[in-house]
Amino acid sequence: MKEIRDGSQANHMSKSASSDSNPLVLDVDDFKGNFSFDDLFGNLVTELLPSYLEKEADSSESHGNIVGIDALSNGNLRSNAGKSAQGLSSPLFPEVDALLSLFKNSSTQLVDLKRQVDGKLNNLKKEVAVQDLKHRKTLAELEKGVDGLFGSFARLDSRISSVGHTAAKIGDHLQIRRENLLVRR
Repeated sequence: MKEIRDGSQANHMSKSASSDSNPLVLDVDDFKGNFSFDDLFGNLVTELLPSYLEKEADSSESHGNIVGIDALSNGNLRSNAGKSAQGLSSPLFPEVDALLSLFKNSSTQLVDLKRQVDGKLNNLKKEVAVQDLKHRKTLAELEKGVDGLFGSFARLDSRISSVGHTAAKIGDHLQIRRENLLVRR
């Protein structure tokens, strides 16, 4: 079953393949997007029912023993003539057993795949948590280093300022002395 751009689904099997009892083959893409079991089985029934009814009609014409058959919702046939007595009862879809075993196998594989994906997801979550912890530690160390650099810069700035003030005072004193010396001469 392939997803078509307009949202409908196209089946991989052709009508000849469905009437030939070939196994139904699905791939991972069939379960991606908006997958619905109802759509899957609805498409299977829509595809298989006409070919099966054609076969039944051909076989009933050749054997002439099935008259007035109603299809029950459980997939069995009901004869109008034999409702009160034994009634003819055969599966509506003879391929049901093959499809059912295929479905059970696919369902088991999907459950196993889900467990594998969940396991990998849990492992990835653990790895992310470990890496996040390492990242946080690295950031904390870097933050301490940056704080230390800011502290060192503040001390250096303070020293430079005090040296600048001292140099300015010395310069002022020298200028005053020079002026005093010039005035005395």
